[in-house]
Amino acid sequence: MTDELKKVTDAVKKWTERIVNIESSVKSVNQRIDNFEVELSKIDSLQAELNNLKTLIKDLKESHSKDEQWVRRSNIQINGIPQKKGENLINIVKLLAERSDFKLCPDPDIDFVTRVAAKNDSDIKKPKPIIVKMRARYKKVDFLSSLRELGSIKASDIGFPGLEAKRLSKEKGYVYCWVRNCTIMVRRADNSPVLHITSEESLKKIS
Repeated sequence: MTDELKKVTDAVKKWTERIVNIESSVKSVNQRIDNFEVELSKIDSLQAELNNLKTLIKDLKESHSKDEQWVRRSNIQINGIPQKKGENLINIVKLLAERSDFKLCPDPDIDFVTRVAAKNDSDIKKPKPIIVKMRARYKKVDFLSSLRELGSIKASDIGFPGLEAKRLSKEKGYVYCWVRNCTIMVRRADNSPVLHITSEESLKKIS
């Protein structure tokens, strides 16, 4: 009986150790599950925060787009005006207004005038567009309407005879066209007289 009892006692002891090990393993697994659930909760929280940020960015982009559209409501973009150092953009806009018979008073009517780089403009040699921001939208509408009625004009029409002189001299077979002391000069050949181009009217000398 003593031997049998000892065998039973040893068996119980082994099973007890196994049960303790199993319980420890189960406890470890449960702890991992709890940690995993905590991490999942954190992930859900981060995902919710990310979604909120995406919504906020979308709203900000839409708001920015609306603000840009609102600002541009009073803008006029003028393309093709020759660009030169020390230019007076206000005077250029005034000349355009005069040519289009539009009554423009720069101080009360114009907020600012500037040149900007055109988007996706691959030709860097082209002059940058001129942006005119009017203080009142109705002035912008009236000025733009007058400019559209004017149609296309030559550079010389608004004080740029140099480009017109270069084009005409080339068309008429003149060999030389240059500028000296702010005066445009053209010459058909080496032994030809020099013609001085100082205004749109004097362009008629190139014949």
